[in-house]
Amino acid sequence: MSPLSQVSPSGRIGRGPFAISIALVYLLGFGSQALLSPPVTSRAGVWAFVAAQAALTWLWYTLHVRRLHDAGRPAGTAAGVALVYALEIALLVIVVWLIITSGFEQGSAREDAGILKLFVFLYLIALLTGDPSLGGLGYWLLGFVALLLLPVVIAVCFTLWTATRPSVPAAP
Repeated sequence: MSPLSQVSPSGRIGRGPFAISIALVYLLGFGSQALLSPPVTSRAGVWAFVAAQAALTWLWYTLHVRRLHDAGRPAGTAAGVALVYALEIALLVIVVWLIITSGFEQGSAREDAGILKLFVFLYLIALLTGDPSLGGLGYWLLGFVALLLLPVVIAVCFTLWTATRPSVPAAP
């Protein structure tokens, strides 16, 4: 068995091994967010995160296709969900890249304060308007956060659906 066959979408995987493997992929995906921290991005940029996400997305796709083969289902939906997730990652990488290349000196305190500045800015807007809910801006921000989380919710729901499909006997 060649090492490449381990990452090939051909083949089958049962419910139990799928659940364990996909849980590991989701945990690694969550942990890969650390690759966007200032110490890592100051040395490697966003490329370490991009490489990790590309590998994890391929593993996610491979596991789902194998599970769908085991359930006797077509695997096209897995490609669509993986593509939506990849587009979200591309948007996230562009945003992070714009933040880290915004002209701050490397190693300065200002470089590490990107997200903090956003929260301080929103707090000041709330103070100036006298409305802690931020009114219409609050709804826009809530909608933006919902759009950012939507691909993750779609992927998790698809994973749960895929994991619950019963296995069918292999074709002779």
